[in-house]
Amino acid sequence: MGKTIIESMYALTKKMEDPGKGPGIIISAVTTRKADAELRTLRKALGMTTMQVLILTAIIQRSSRYRIDGDDVASFLGMDYLQFLTHDDDLDFLKKQGYIYIDKELHIHVPKEVLKALKSNKAVIPDPIIGLSTGKILTRMKKLLSLRDDEQIDTEELDDSVMAILDSNPETSIARSIRKHAGDVYFTERVFLYGLIYRYWFEDDEVVGFHDVDDYLEEEELDDLRMEACTERLALQRNKVIEFSGYDGMLTKDYFKIRDEVKEEMFSDVGGMRKKATKISASRKLEASAIGPKELFYNADEGRQVAQLKELLSAERYDEIRGKMKRKGLRTGFTCLFYGGPGTGKTETVYQIARTSKRDLYIVDVSQVKSCWVGESEKNIKDVFDKYRQAVAAGGPVPILLFNEADAIFGIRAEGAERAVDKMENSIQNIILQEMEDLDGILMATTNLTTNLDKAFERRFLYKIRFDKPSLEARVSIWRSMIPEISEEEATQLAQDFDFSGGQIENIARKREVSSIIGLVEPSYAQVREFCTEEIIEDKTSRRKIGFNAA
Repeated sequence: MGKTIIESMYALTKKMEDPGKGPGIIISAVTTRKADAELRTLRKALGMTTMQVLILTAIIQRSSRYRIDGDDVASFLGMDYLQFLTHDDDLDFLKKQGYIYIDKELHIHVPKEVLKALKSNKAVIPDPIIGLSTGKILTRMKKLLSLRDDEQIDTEELDDSVMAILDSNPETSIARSIRKHAGDVYFTERVFLYGLIYRYWFEDDEVVGFHDVDDYLEEEELDDLRMEACTERLALQRNKVIEFSGYDGMLTKDYFKIRDEVKEEMFSDVGGMRKKATKISASRKLEASAIGPKELFYNADEGRQVAQLKELLSAERYDEIRGKMKRKGLRTGFTCLFYGGPGTGKTETVYQIARTSKRDLYIVDVSQVKSCWVGESEKNIKDVFDKYRQAVAAGGPVPILLFNEADAIFGIRAEGAERAVDKMENSIQNIILQEMEDLDGILMATTNLTTNLDKAFERRFLYKIRFDKPSLEARVSIWRSMIPEISEEEATQLAQDFDFSGGQIENIARKREVSSIIGLVEPSYAQVREFCTEEIIEDKTSRRKIGFNAA
């Protein structure tokens, strides 16, 4: 069996090393002959020239350091820096193939997924740019914008990459439109347009300010665009691609949108301009298709109730049950309360029910509902339900109206309220109680309250599921799911030693991942236990009081 890529790189460095100068290699006829077998293996496996193989090997060898630059690589290769600069084309090749990226400080980085691929004995295969649909091009544009946000590419490289994709797929509606309207504009304007396209298509945001796209442009580039835009001298404005926009009918020179006719043309392959979504005041819409799958683990009783609720709200069962209830003269509204401690999976369960039943979520922002102006809070909550009724009447799967972390709404109402704020709270609660009576749809609420739930609300929730901290068995499953690298025994030990919720275990998993990205080394089991200790440190009961001591 032949050597793997990493093994070949290691053998190469040993055969070409300079014993008298410490870490590094000597590039000469003699050393390349000694490492001929490894060089042939790597050239074939990676599709590279000898020099590209040597540069990549040097970069990976030196990448164990926190930061490396061209001088570090040159030193390892036994070159002075000027000589290394003659191999810029080879460095560019590695960059375009995705093996490395160079930040604006000229530090060279090897992405974590590249190291993972090489350790798995796989070459990095660039994403294809031919034969893409408009939908695929939009996804690729999103990825490139993310690379620009992370400073893995600069503004011009972002534009070059997008234009290469468009030129390779000229028959698509997005390629035709951008070439027609923005093919001859300066590249910074096109990048600004890419930002508007991304915000519209992926964020459902038609009104975009310069601050929304400042991650894709250098400060000087952004300032130039802003000055040109204020005087309407941008080519995109002259070509009638973008126009000023704003909120509440007020146009300003700080916000822009793509003109409707351009959107219709640009997105014709994917259905054209999107119909304006029903906007619910004091809430945001989350489409079911945008919710990613997530494995959840429940205690036995919770799991049984959640499974039953999922079945009732499935596309196959819900309409049937709703119809039967209506024919019998019963209320058709489904109201569900998930209550229990933080981090026990209440909100994520709602999300997964929405995803599996293909129902959009309308998430009510309780802080937006409440207003300091007399009467405004009541109008806000009425508007939430009015717009929700419109969304239900529009047809399709009945959406879910979610009051998330609604402790402030479902608490016990104040008796004999005299303060204005108490009267407002009671008024909001009375409106919600009446709306729950008349509901023809699905309302879900999550709360951390366990004993302070108003009885009137309790009666109106058809389903009430208590979420407790996971059992020992569930905790073991969560540990194995969140950190697959740990063994069954280690997961069991962690579950026994730390009575964590699912949210707390996820915190540990995220901290472990961040640590591995920074250090390029997977944290050990002992380090995971340290993270666990740090997670519970704030729960210690003895805390120093803050304030002044009495004299």
